[in-house]
Amino acid sequence: MKKILTLILFCTSLGSIYSQQTQTVLYSEPDRIMLTIPGDPATTAAVTWRTNFDDTVSLGQISPALAAPYPEKEARKVNGTHSPWEKESKAGMGHRVIFTGLKPETMYTYRVGNGEQWSEWFQFKTASDMAKPFSFIYVGDVQNDILSQGSRMLRQAYSHFPGARFILYAGDIVDRSTDDRWAQLFRAGGWIFGTIPSVPTPGNHEYNAIPNSSARNFSSHWQQIFTMPENSPSPEFNSRAYYLDYQGVRFISFDSPAAGYTSKDSATLVAWLGRTLESNTNKWTIVFTHYPVYNCSQGRDNEKYRNAVKPLLEKYGVDLMLQGHDHTYCRGQNLPKAGSNIKNCPVYVVSMSGPKMYGLNTTLWADRVASEIQLYQNISINGNLLTYKSFTVNGELYDAFMIKKNKKGVNKVVEAAEIKELPELISIPESQKSKYKPEELKIIENRMNRK
Repeated sequence: MKKILTLILFCTSLGSIYSQQTQTVLYSEPDRIMLTIPGDPATTAAVTWRTNFDDTVSLGQISPALAAPYPEKEARKVNGTHSPWEKESKAGMGHRVIFTGLKPETMYTYRVGNGEQWSEWFQFKTASDMAKPFSFIYVGDVQNDILSQGSRMLRQAYSHFPGARFILYAGDIVDRSTDDRWAQLFRAGGWIFGTIPSVPTPGNHEYNAIPNSSARNFSSHWQQIFTMPENSPSPEFNSRAYYLDYQGVRFISFDSPAAGYTSKDSATLVAWLGRTLESNTNKWTIVFTHYPVYNCSQGRDNEKYRNAVKPLLEKYGVDLMLQGHDHTYCRGQNLPKAGSNIKNCPVYVVSMSGPKMYGLNTTLWADRVASEIQLYQNISINGNLLTYKSFTVNGELYDAFMIKKNKKGVNKVVEAAEIKELPELISIPESQKSKYKPEELKIIENRMNRK
């Protein structure tokens, strides 16, 4: 009996040592690698990653991509910075390196680490320093069941469009900005995040409620993960409200959950949006934000927010407004009455990429709607033509239109002919049916039966 007990204790001790070694291996090499654009996309790139807490060396190596192996022979070493992955915690160390002085339209290979332990080598291509054709992927809220459901969408979108230059997120990337939720996201995206830059805007779920208080805190992980251009209205909004000029297009991230929270933040952000639009010299303008200007889901109508933002979008001729939040799909311009002197009305899009679904509202202002389907979008710009296509998570086309810009900068929106043959996918989730009155259900039913 004594021998058996000794053997059990030995095996238990060995298992404990193995478990500790396994945890060390998990953190000893860089993980949670995220590629972003910190400034000029033709000459800069940023990478963040995580290691164990004791690792305080942050290094990157980068080289123009060659066909020969072992790129470290030609690579330039760049020092980075580090800080605890979570404040007041020793769970992990966050690292960041910013690559500058890159050449436009050049394929680069890079890795990150501490000089002894390195990540694998990744490849990415810098933007052109001129207006040239390109495409990008746009997704709505990933938010819930990220590993089991969001992974399918992310992998399908990247596989469908491997040549896209970045992935743009319309907020609520996670449902709670806690480490376990971000862990799901990084498992879902994996090496994709180190290969194609992410371009995010925050949603309301990137803010954390403070117990027993009406106040809230912004995600402590957001700025640890994302490194975006520092042209925000104040340091507080770095990587949340910013603009990015990419090959003839100005992309503007507008932190709508902050703008809708306090009058001070609203005034700051709306004034900044006006200045950013006014100073824009690019041919195309795309604003991406979380809260919709025109709501899609039942019971929502953010009139105060719309009245603050919509006049600026129309005054400066914004071409496209990409949004999330409503867990449904809507696309249209909701054009004003005849006689308006507005040069260009934006095309407003609300999309949903995760599994959390709501029901459509009964205003049905949009030209194309959907509910209870996961979607991703590919948007391409080529000279005076913007082409938009939305796909189900199965890779099937669901919506498509073009914006044609004439020599005077006036837009014409043309819906793709094949869309007229595709039925709208509309249903009301069981959990949402109580939000509708009988006459409202009839409105949705009529839309469902529309030919």
